[in-house]
Amino acid sequence: MFGLVLIVGRCSFLTPPGVFMRVLDLGCGSGRDLIPWGVAPSDKVTGLDIDGSRLPIARMNFPARNFVCGVGESLPFKDQSFDCVISGVALPYMNIPKAVSEIHRILVPGGTLSLSLHLPGFTAAELLHQAIPRPIPTLFRLYVMANGIFFHYTGNTVGFLKGRTESFQTQRGMTIALARAGFEKVSFSRTAAATGKAFAVTAAKPTRTRMAAAA
Repeated sequence: MFGLVLIVGRCSFLTPPGVFMRVLDLGCGSGRDLIPWGVAPSDKVTGLDIDGSRLPIARMNFPARNFVCGVGESLPFKDQSFDCVISGVALPYMNIPKAVSEIHRILVPGGTLSLSLHLPGFTAAELLHQAIPRPIPTLFRLYVMANGIFFHYTGNTVGFLKGRTESFQTQRGMTIALARAGFEKVSFSRTAAATGKAFAVTAAKPTRTRMAAAA
């Protein structure tokens, strides 16, 4: 995994002095520096990761944060619990439509989402340099490639054996998936990630007025 080097901005929020944001770090792993994401020391940060074995290290490294074991497709939080959700290259390993729908649910109206994601080149490199000629890894990487292509055209992903899901992402696929979940103001940019094979996505949940009008 790798993190962003470019500052995304304060989760696209402009908050007055003394006001903190409630931030969810989705796929937090063992914890990380969130300054590149525009998260301030005063913000209230919750980290969530599917691998509970990594959370004790996260708690030790960042004692001021709250860490929870869970999955992105079924977030264990109430509606409108967060002002901002960030995720560094974790969404590619989830059922993306379910995950972005859950993110939309837990964000307040006007809340923002900031992601870094895999480009097709990352998956191709994994196939060529990590999988071939081993049969099982090669089969799985071919599934990831096919799943990425499917996501590009439909905004959906399909699971592999035992429900495991992985794909690469494209602007077209993310635009479809985010719009379907109810997000607006979707924008894309390349990141300065270590591998150079990632891009950043930001989006916003409509304000209450716009949501009421749409309803």
